[in-house]
Amino acid sequence: MKRAILMIVCLCMMCSAAFAEETIELNWEQIGTEEVATQGEFQALEIPDVCTVNFWIPSVLNAVDTSVIEGPFKPTALYTSEDDTYGVAVFLNEIGSLEEYVSLMETQAGGSNFRNVTVNGVDCIGYEVAENDMECLIYPVTENIIVTFSCTPLNGDEDWDLTKGAIFASIQPGQ
Repeated sequence: MKRAILMIVCLCMMCSAAFAEETIELNWEQIGTEEVATQGEFQALEIPDVCTVNFWIPSVLNAVDTSVIEGPFKPTALYTSEDDTYGVAVFLNEIGSLEEYVSLMETQAGGSNFRNVTVNGVDCIGYEVAENDMECLIYPVTENIIVTFSCTPLNGDEDWDLTKGAIFASIQPGQ
């Protein structure tokens, strides 16, 4: 049963551009069974003076110290498998507007297959960056603050595709 529900989530995230007009609905309550939840832990990203964003990371991914990463695209949090085959990078960005950011991701970062996604009641935008082998989700926190979740590889094995779906479905405002 768990596998079937996760497969549905995964298939929704992988919808083709032909269905980009439709909004994909992801909800942790539908897939976050106790069995799934115990296969990882919720992490909290605190955004000072704004809120906390919670998200689930599977136990097969380990936190990486981001203080050693330099450059303009430094993630706020990073999780990878022991062999670096699978990973999740979390970016906290202040933006001018969501429309400008999406345009920038399309024109400058090579983003494609943009789609509307509702995650636990929050309107988000999913997209892919094939050149960097990533599937991403933009989670708006305020009008000018977003959290972007980037999962790599874009196309992994069946278990990875299910795991990506669970990670995206888990994103929610903190209590």
